[in-house]
Amino acid sequence: MRARRAFALIALTFGGIAPAFGARFELPRETFLIDEPIPIIISGLPAGETITVGLRGGSRGEWLSNVTVTADSAGVVDLARMAPSQGTYRGIDPMGLFWSAKRSIPPPPPSSPLPRTENPPQPWQLTATVHGSIVATTTVLRRDVAENVAMKVVREQGLVGVFYQPAGEGRHPAILVLGGSGGGVPPAASYAGGLASHGYAVLALAYFGVEDLPPSLSRIPLEYFKTALDWMAAQPAVDPGRIGVVGASRGAELALLLGSLYSKQIRTVVAYMPSNLVWGGCCSGLNEPSWMLGGQPVAWANPRRDDFIAMQRAAIPVERIRGGVLLISGKQDGVWHSTEMADAVVNRLRRNHFAYPYAHLAYDDAGHAIGRPGMPTTDIDNVRHPLTGRVMHLGGTPAGTAHAREDSWRQMLAFVDAQLR
Repeated sequence: MRARRAFALIALTFGGIAPAFGARFELPRETFLIDEPIPIIISGLPAGETITVGLRGGSRGEWLSNVTVTADSAGVVDLARMAPSQGTYRGIDPMGLFWSAKRSIPPPPPSSPLPRTENPPQPWQLTATVHGSIVATTTVLRRDVAENVAMKVVREQGLVGVFYQPAGEGRHPAILVLGGSGGGVPPAASYAGGLASHGYAVLALAYFGVEDLPPSLSRIPLEYFKTALDWMAAQPAVDPGRIGVVGASRGAELALLLGSLYSKQIRTVVAYMPSNLVWGGCCSGLNEPSWMLGGQPVAWANPRRDDFIAMQRAAIPVERIRGGVLLISGKQDGVWHSTEMADAVVNRLRRNHFAYPYAHLAYDDAGHAIGRPGMPTTDIDNVRHPLTGRVMHLGGTPAGTAHAREDSWRQMLAFVDAQLR
């Protein structure tokens, strides 16, 4: 509320300037999900005049972007059909102001996400400036999760996570959402909040790096995820016959592995920046297994050793999955070779005459940061790992990553809908 009042004061401060042209932003509503496109249209401008459109937003007002455009003969600027002459992005891009925004203050120190259910909307202020004077301003509120989605922290049967229950009576298709090597609970701004807002019951599950769970991605018992699947199936809001799993990076490796192990429960798998192999533990500094099953290590590959037999043993038997498989990768992945490994998954499925739908979406100018769209991508090569503190270079370009997020999100929702609805 403080943030909204602050933006309201700004709007009032400049409000006396706007009547000179009668300029105003034409927005269909005030509140949007972060993955929803926002049509940015300004009317009432002088025809042929040069306009600077600025954006400021985020939880701390830390993101800034701007473009310069020319109003058309009707005195309108429409960023869905106009390319800027200069600014933080190029070409026609309705959401360019959002993904091209740059930080004005340093990011907060990395921390392991804890379970939380408070997700207030973030205010993002748009301004239109002519000859140095602001002639129109408005504020949009952007939400990680739809307002009609109920959220609760899960601390049952040893599980740690957040359960999202969409609006509506009856049983819903459900998704288990898994994070990667950063640990903790996948946040609402990730796939979790997006899928829940699109009608799925979601369990965003931590499996290390928080509370009483293991401190690092090492020796994680796969039975833990069976418990999570059983817990989901028992929820009154979940249809136990329509459960899928979505994971990214090491979580994508895990999603494929779980799909092959628990094929009676998992009906679809979505793997962002995946691996076709099981790799060793992460972030503990030791060469040890990531996953355990029945008290025994699951065979893993060592990236420092070119051991053909070990790699064959570590290959995930994806042909055992009993449902659709969608793989998403960036060809400029700076973390690992996700496109090549996703191709290896496809080849294995093809060799084994896989009976279910499968597809691989590979993007030329994207890397390891493909996910839910709508947020800035300008810091993809300056991401600090939550556990190690190391700066990660995820690869790809900001524009390529933003466009990969938008396209893959749309295709992912359609794919999952086809498998589970």
